[in-house]
Order: sequence, then structure tokens, then C-alpha cells
Amino acid sequence: MSINWNEADYSTYEWVLDKPEEQFYIEDGFDSDRLILCGPSNKLGLSAYQEKKVRDGWANILPTLESVEMLWVAPKVNQKLFDAICEMPNLKGLWIKHSSIKSIDYNKLSNLVYFNLGSSTQLNSLDGIENLRKLKWLEFENIKSISDISELAKLTNLKVLCLNGSIWTTQKLNTLSPVESLTSLERLTLVNTRVLDKSLEPLHGLSGLKGVDLAEWWPDDQISALQKANPRLLKNWKEWRDW
Repeated sequence: MSINWNEADYSTYEWVLDKPEEQFYIEDGFDSDRLILCGPSNKLGLSAYQEKKVRDGWANILPTLESVEMLWVAPKVNQKLFDAICEMPNLKGLWIKHSSIKSIDYNKLSNLVYFNLGSSTQLNSLDGIENLRKLKWLEFENIKSISDISELAKLTNLKVLCLNGSIWTTQKLNTLSPVESLTSLERLTLVNTRVLDKSLEPLHGLSGLKGVDLAEWWPDDQISALQKANPRLLKNWKEWRDW
């Protein structure tokens, strides 16, 4: 069954219910609307060189896959492979576990509804991300070279925004002020993330916000003020502050 991008329930991480089997080799004539790329099975007995040749081949094949709308990539994505992914003609959802990319041509990803970019410590700018106006879910993990998120202010269709650090690395953001304009937002996660101005006030006017994941180091006065501004966040608050 094809993904209904307009009516999908983006409130859960498992919003794509029918995931395909993981693949290392992309078969000729691949015509599914979703694809999961993984590392090779040990049973294949491939050398590091052979494995690299197959992965390099992905960059040639992916731009030709007109049927694929949702792509998951588990192995580390380099700049060449990422640029090839950006050339996929009908891509609407992209999940990457981790990458070594330094830049993103967001204009080529303007049809994305879902974008999850795992640990990408060399990414140095969000310039152009404001062109991803169809996005409903945006998740970054450990983009530690970036602290200015002002470009996110125009992504007004977002329902879920995750700006997280990793287990070992704290993400630092200058301010949450750009989030103030995201009036469709229903969930915000700031796991292992420090906001340098220590203010949650930009969230006070987000009446649709149902869940916030915060670290325990937030000042109590900021938590109290947010609860007062949005009483629904009182429910399960302890659960949301486990980090």
C-alpha cells in the first residue's frame, strides 16, 4: 500500500507501518515506493573494496528510481551519495542514520514531507532549508557545527521538530525564537540540547503543542512559565523530562 503523505500520523516514530526488507543490492527493475539500504550480510563474505564498489554503485542507481518515495539509509552517507539521493525524482521521505556531508542543496529536496538526518557533525549551514515548505517532520541529531536555526522559521507546516544532541555530544542552539512562528507544531524534542539564552518563551504561543521533550537542566522558572502558558503539557511532564 502506498504511503498517504497527507493523512499519515506523524505523532509516532513508526508512522510508516509497512517497511520493506533491508537491501544491500538494488535489483534491476526495482519498482517499490519504499527502499531500505543496509550494509552487507556477513554471509556475502565481501572485502572492504567490494563493499565500497557496491555502495558507490548506489549513487548511480538511486537517481533513476522513479518509484521510490521513502528512503532509509543505514550505512554512513558521504557527500557523493547524498547528492545522488537529492536527484531522486519523486522522493518525499528521507531517513539517514549518519553522514559525513558538509552541505545540502535543499532546493533539490523541496518535495520532502519527512526528513530525518542522523549524526552529521560536518554539516555547517541550514541555508536554503526554508525552501522545504512541504515538510511536516524534521529531525536533526548532532549537527554540532550549527547553532543558528533562524532559517527554520518559515517551515510553518511542521508538525514535528526534533533538534537533538547525541548520547555523547550536546547540541547547542543560540535561541528557540525561530520556533515561535511554527504554529502547526505538535511535538518538539530537544534531547541533550542546550539553548544558550535559556528561554522557553518562544513556545508559549504554540497552542497546538502536545508534547515537549526537554533535558532536566532547564531552569524551573522556564518550565513553570511554559506549563502555565500551555496547561496540556502538565500531563506526563515527568515522562517528557527523562533526559
